Amino acid sequence: MIGSKAGVFHLNKTAWTCRTELESDVLIEVEDFSFFLHKFPLINASPFLRNLIGKYSCDEHNLCNFGLHGIPGGPHTFELIAKFCYSEKFELTSSNVVPVLCAAHYLEMNEDYMAGNLISRAEDFLSNKVLSNWKDSITALLSCESLLHFAEDIDIISKCLDSLASMATYGPPQKPTWNGINYADVTPLKVKGSGSNWWHDEVSSMSLPLFKRFIGLLSVKGHDPANISSAVIYYWNKVHPGLNPNSTGIWLDDVRMLLEEMVALLPEKKGVTPTKTLLSMLSTSLMYNANVSCIQNLEKMIGAQLDESILEDLLVPNLQGPYEPKHASSSKKNESKYDIDCIQRIIEQFVEENLHVTKTTSDLQDDEEEFDKVAAVAKLVDEYLIMIATDANLNFRQFQSLAGAIPASARSSNDDLYYAIDVYLQYHPGLSEQQKENLCEIIDIQKLSREVCRDVAPNEKLPLRFVVKVLFIELLHLKTSLEAPGTETETLSETELVTETGTGTGTEIDNVRRWGLYWQKLKLHRKYEEILKKLSKRVEKAKEAKKNWKLISCKNFGLITVAKALPAQREQKDEV
Repeated sequence: MIGSKAGVFHLNKTAWTCRTELESDVLIEVEDFSFFLHKFPLINASPFLRNLIGKYSCDEHNLCNFGLHGIPGGPHTFELIAKFCYSEKFELTSSNVVPVLCAAHYLEMNEDYMAGNLISRAEDFLSNKVLSNWKDSITALLSCESLLHFAEDIDIISKCLDSLASMATYGPPQKPTWNGINYADVTPLKVKGSGSNWWHDEVSSMSLPLFKRFIGLLSVKGHDPANISSAVIYYWNKVHPGLNPNSTGIWLDDVRMLLEEMVALLPEKKGVTPTKTLLSMLSTSLMYNANVSCIQNLEKMIGAQLDESILEDLLVPNLQGPYEPKHASSSKKNESKYDIDCIQRIIEQFVEENLHVTKTTSDLQDDEEEFDKVAAVAKLVDEYLIMIATDANLNFRQFQSLAGAIPASARSSNDDLYYAIDVYLQYHPGLSEQQKENLCEIIDIQKLSREVCRDVAPNEKLPLRFVVKVLFIELLHLKTSLEAPGTETETLSETELVTETGTGTGTEIDNVRRWGLYWQKLKLHRKYEEILKKLSKRVEKAKEAKKNWKLISCKNFGLITVAKALPAQREQKDEV
C-alpha cells in the first residue's frame, strides 16, 4: 500500500476531481478522461509535468489545460500517478506495477528529483514482491504486452523473463526476496515425468515474441531439452487451433508463420522430441507450404531418430497445400498417394547419420546396439516399400531410388525387399524388362531365404536373368551339400538315439549312418533335378517369346562336377 490519505479523488462519469478546499488549476486530459488537479502536488513529484505546466498558460477559467494522451497505461494508470502525487492510498499489484513503472519513467519521477519517488517504490515492489513469485511474474509479464516499447526501454521484460526461466529451471527462491539470490549458484532441478511440465500452460499465454525469448533463456540456463521440446509442442497445440480462420488468407499465413517459429525453437538434440510428433509437424509443414528451412530441420531431426518410427508414421500423404493455386490440381492427378521424396530424404539423412555403421558388415559387429538400430530401419523401409508398391501412380524412379536408399549391408535379410519388388511388378505391369532387371539388381540373392527362392522360379513377373541367378545360387548350395558327406543331418536321428541309449554295436551304428547320408544325398539330388527342370521351362518360355537373352550351358552351372558327386550307391539303387 502506498500513500496515507483516503477519499481524495472522486469520479463523475469521465471526470476526476479532488475533494479539497482549493479549486483546481490544472486540467489534464488523458484519452476520454479529464483530471481536475492542482499544480503544486504534480510539480513536486514530476519534472516532466513541471515543464508542461510552465509551458501552457491558463485559460479564462484559470486552468492550465493540456493533454497526456501518450502516457503508458492510459487514464487508469494516470489515476494511480495522481493518487501518488496527492499521497492517497493505492495498492501496487502484479497487474498494475508495470504500467505504473512505465508511466513513472515517462514522467521522470526519479530519486534525483524527489526522495522516495514513484520509480524507486515501484521497482522495489517489482523486485522484492513480484519477481520472486511465479504467478505474479507471469501476470506482470503479460501486462507488458500492451506496453512493449516502454517496458523494453526500462528492461522490465528481460527481468520478468529471466525470473520465469530461472524458476522453471531451478525452482522458485526459498525466500520471498529477489535481490541477493544468485541462481547461477543453484544446481538445476532435474525434474522428470509429469512434474516437469507444471509451467507449460501458463507460459503458453505469452505472445510469440515473448515465448521465443523465454525458450531461449531456458536453453542458456541449461534446462532439460526434452522439457523445452514438450513446452514448444504444448504452445503449438494450444495456440494454433485458436487462430481466427474467418479471413482465410491471413489465417493460413498465421498458421504457417507459427509453425515455422515452433520448429525453429525445437531443441536439435536427438531423441528429445518424439518422432511421431515431428512427423505430424512435417505433414502440416508440407500442407501449408512452410519454408525450406522448416522442412529441412524437421527431416533432419526425424532422420536422426528414424529407428523410433513405425510404418504408420511414414505414411505422409501427398496432399495439395492450401497455398497451391487451384489450377495446380490437374497436374497432381498422376502423383503418388504418399510423399515419397520426403521420406527418401529422411532415410538418406538417417543413412548419413549412421554411415559409420552401414559401411561394411564387419563394422556392425563392433556395436550390437547400433547394428540393431540400422537393421530396424532397414526392415521399416522394406515394410514401407511393400505398402506403397500398390500405388499405381508410384513411378519407377521413385520406387527404385527408395529401395536403393538403404545400403545392402544394413539388410540382414532381403525377403521383404523381394516381396516389395514383387508387389510393385504386379501393380505396374507396363515396366520394361530392363526396368525389372534394374529393380532386381538391388536384391542380394545370398540373403534370400529358401522359401523365397522356391517362389522365384514359377514367378512369371520376374526377369529371366534374375530367376537364373537365384536358381544358380540354389544349385551351388545343393552342390555344396552333395560334396560334404560328413555334415550333420536330421536323418541320423535314429543313430543318435542308439548312441544315447547305449545299445547296438559299432558296425550297426556305422550302417545306419551310411544309409542315412545316402538317402539325404538322394533327396538333395532329386531337388537338384527339380530346379534344373524349372530353369529349363523358363528358358524355353524365353525362347518362345523371342527374348534377346543368351542361354547358359549346363557346364557353366557345374553340372558335371555335381553329377560326379553322387556316389556309387545311386547305381545300386537303380538295380534294386
